[in-house]
Amino acid sequence: MKVFDPIQDFARLMQRAEEEFNLDEAALLIARIEYPHLNVPDQLGRLDALALRLLCDLSRPAIEIIETMNKLLFEKEQFRGNEEEYDDPRNSYLNDVLDRKLGIPISLSLIYIEVARRRGLPVMGVSFPGHFLVKYRTDHNEILIDPYRRGRILTRQDCQELLKAQFGDEAELKPEYFAASTKKQILARMLNNLKGSYVRRHDFTRVLTVIQLALGVEPESSQQLHDRGMIYFLMRRYEEAQADFKTYLNRTPRGNPQAVEVAQLLHRIRGMMN
Repeated sequence: MKVFDPIQDFARLMQRAEEEFNLDEAALLIARIEYPHLNVPDQLGRLDALALRLLCDLSRPAIEIIETMNKLLFEKEQFRGNEEEYDDPRNSYLNDVLDRKLGIPISLSLIYIEVARRRGLPVMGVSFPGHFLVKYRTDHNEILIDPYRRGRILTRQDCQELLKAQFGDEAELKPEYFAASTKKQILARMLNNLKGSYVRRHDFTRVLTVIQLALGVEPESSQQLHDRGMIYFLMRRYEEAQADFKTYLNRTPRGNPQAVEVAQLLHRIRGMMN
């Protein structure tokens, strides 16, 4: 039986140009950290089958096509947001979302994007702060869609209210919040969600694995290096923490509040190791 190394397989995929890989394949490689024997082609076939059931006339108005998408995914297939267990890591594993029909905004958006892609529909991700969205791009405008809310179409006012609900009344809606996300930006955000779920569970072994995947997306990320050092420190793996903290400080401007904290931890580690 072939032995898979999900971290190395994912890192190799991330070395390709964006046009040379698909989000669904990358997301399923992420899922292999939890399901090592996951059959990726079979899972991709499930999305193929969903897309084949999307009977839409591309010459029709975009609103009608979106309604057809929403009927398939949210009425017939019953995909929905997992309000009861939002922080469940399974909400971030594509195979689990397909099995359970439950997800969070970014994982439900990924299914929306990938079904649309198979039908040639101009749907792309939007890294809106605190709540991932998708948009359908036409020749004349862009239609914002919330797959977490059964494909609800959003106005700018809806987005303002969504932003305020997440970040308070002073939050200001900015044009860049509606920019199309790259595949790697989407994957980085997925991994950040998954990392947070495992941190809150104090499952530091899995946190380390997720950080390794995240470094495959962003090899030069100082934040991921910082986070890995912190996890090593919490696991009492002081030599590894020290190495990450040293590299982090070499990359980070002096006076940065996070860098000051790291320098203090590094001093503590040196005291404990003497």
